[in-house]
Amino acid sequence: MKITLVILLFFFTTQLSAQHSLVFPEPVNVEQTTDNFVFNGLLTVDNTRIPSDLFSYLRELFGRQFIHLEPASAKDDATIRLKQVQTFAYTEGYQLSVTHTGIEIQYSSYASLCNAFQTLNQLIQNPKELAGIRISDQPAFAYRGVHLDCSRHFFSIGELRKFIDQLAKLKFNRFHWHLTDDQGWRIEIKKYPKLTSVGAWRDSTLIGHFSKQPAEWDHTKYGGFYTQEEARQLVEYARIRGIEIIPEIEMPGHARAALAAYPELSCTEKQLPVAGTWGVFDDVFCSQEKTRTFLKDVLDEIIELFPSQVIHIGGDECPKINWEKCPKCKAVMTQNHLNTTHELQSFFIQDIEKHVNAKGRTIIGWDEILEGGLAPNAQVMSWQGMEGGIAAAKQKHRVVMTPTSYCYFDYYQSGHPSEPLAIGGYLPLEKVYRFDPIKGVEDEYKQYILGGQANLWTEYLPTIQSVEYNAFPRLVAMAEVLWNKSSVPYSDFVEALSSTYLPQLRNDGVRFSTSFLDPTLQIRLSKSGAGYDLIKPVNDVVFSVNNEIVNGIDIERTDQVGEHRYLIHSNIGDQELRVCDYTFTSHLALGKTVRFDTQPHEKYNHNGNLGLTDGVVGKKPWKGNEWLGFNEDTVRFTLDLEELTSFRTIRIETLNDPGSWIYRPEKYVIQVSSDGKKFKTVAKSKLTGDVIRVTKKMKARYVKVTIYNNEFIPQGQTGAGFTPWTFINELILTK
Repeated sequence: MKITLVILLFFFTTQLSAQHSLVFPEPVNVEQTTDNFVFNGLLTVDNTRIPSDLFSYLRELFGRQFIHLEPASAKDDATIRLKQVQTFAYTEGYQLSVTHTGIEIQYSSYASLCNAFQTLNQLIQNPKELAGIRISDQPAFAYRGVHLDCSRHFFSIGELRKFIDQLAKLKFNRFHWHLTDDQGWRIEIKKYPKLTSVGAWRDSTLIGHFSKQPAEWDHTKYGGFYTQEEARQLVEYARIRGIEIIPEIEMPGHARAALAAYPELSCTEKQLPVAGTWGVFDDVFCSQEKTRTFLKDVLDEIIELFPSQVIHIGGDECPKINWEKCPKCKAVMTQNHLNTTHELQSFFIQDIEKHVNAKGRTIIGWDEILEGGLAPNAQVMSWQGMEGGIAAAKQKHRVVMTPTSYCYFDYYQSGHPSEPLAIGGYLPLEKVYRFDPIKGVEDEYKQYILGGQANLWTEYLPTIQSVEYNAFPRLVAMAEVLWNKSSVPYSDFVEALSSTYLPQLRNDGVRFSTSFLDPTLQIRLSKSGAGYDLIKPVNDVVFSVNNEIVNGIDIERTDQVGEHRYLIHSNIGDQELRVCDYTFTSHLALGKTVRFDTQPHEKYNHNGNLGLTDGVVGKKPWKGNEWLGFNEDTVRFTLDLEELTSFRTIRIETLNDPGSWIYRPEKYVIQVSSDGKKFKTVAKSKLTGDVIRVTKKMKARYVKVTIYNNEFIPQGQTGAGFTPWTFINELILTK
């Protein structure tokens, strides 16, 4: 399906849903009153109760709305009355009330005071009067994080400050700063200056998607790094806004930038450049004592810079191929009675943990640190799914849930071809809003789930504007999840988001996506082909095609391949929001049911048993809402044409993107049957390209397809040892 965006953006106004207040994320309890407060652009507060640096920030924050926040001449004259209490169950909770006499805030901690003022700032809709309200509020989760990768692409301190300002407005309280990776080392380490003089710079950068062949390169030198003073300043900037910065120093994998500076820390000691492409590399830190000492020295300086209780040490995607043939690693295994390289990685991480614990800090790592045995005091960040986090919680370790299926904001948020290039996948706003960090966790272990985190990896996000576009408004949805467990119905959330929060982002100069305003196309059975109902993103939207109001579209089945184009206009009243150009492909199997013996993975199961016959032909680079994905080495399914049918061609396209663990199948078998019991093989072959194609005269009701992939991803490749993904496109039959 080809979708072309014609009109990018139109802000509309509508009545605010009664089920979502003006505040994002939605407070736990909101009671509107008619007891309004008139203040005429001036608010005063007893600033002796507010730290001076916080007061300076608040004056700037309110000043953006043309509100003067000034110290009260006397304590009793303050229009904002502050009362510190110790009775709240949650340290970040607060109460806020507005009456005709002024504003009262009850708070228990610095964090709760920050949260209360962020709420007050959003409540102000004009600089003269504030509507009466009573709010009682507290977060659902203690850890509400956002991760930004500054290694693949580098962002200035000024850009990071602007980003942190937006996180503070949404009451996020952790900024996970990814500082090192294969493509660049971004933090000054005084004991090892080559980490930034060499490791912060790469000579080339991949152009286009990782899967594109042949690869193209931009040979412009690229890089940058943060001085220790800049890091300290950003830590303080975030602290004032109620946000703790958690640094990440990757180990033992994702180390190419460090090894470019100090090759003696690798197994091969070979001089290699800083990586200019993406993926996972075999060149990792050697497990030898010299390397571990180097990393401890690095962490000593990191701990001095960052006061966070936890220090992130990576631990993900570490190929063991070099370790397995390295004499130095074998010696470490022998000396410490280790039987496997997974145990060696566990030993490596536990050695680092002891050092960090001795400094009074705690490590956190990606869920691969579970392999070979979890370090005694480590926290786990579960990214490969919820399972790793649940396993860690059962061992009574603290966990941050950040599964790819809900939390990876480098994924596409729309199926538009006009969408900026992304790594792949599909994560629309509504799915983010459905995230539940404690889903599937037994009650006794829920106490170990600290919260969740949105992750922004930047292979395909080269500018802060591209980061913002991928982040917003999905970060607004994530804020709702982690603060109030998405307590408001999605439709009401979207109404309020569109009318209230997006204009704030625009005023702040933040780029954002409006793809969530497009119709949701919900497939339905049709005797003559496939039909789609157009589901409204907000209640007042009306859809039209050729100036005729429609609630759905129908595509007729055809003997040959055909294309059907629909310009769908989204309108509120006489105002046009967006125009989308949808193109569907018709063919002989359109709208026919497929029975899957191998079920598609829940993340890549668009349109269920019609997913291969829905008229949606996936494009490359791939998007997860267009392809069906299977995490099995054998995929088998059967098409039911409902009656004996003559046809001459069968065509199925597959996907090959090893960087995303997706591999072209090895071979296939296609069989046909008239009764669904006795099948005749019509094709059996190895697959040399991306397309399975059979051309011969056939007559059948059933078509059975079996596709075989490798059992494991080969050593030396991204995801080595895991089952490769198999992705397939539309199943097209023609006469």
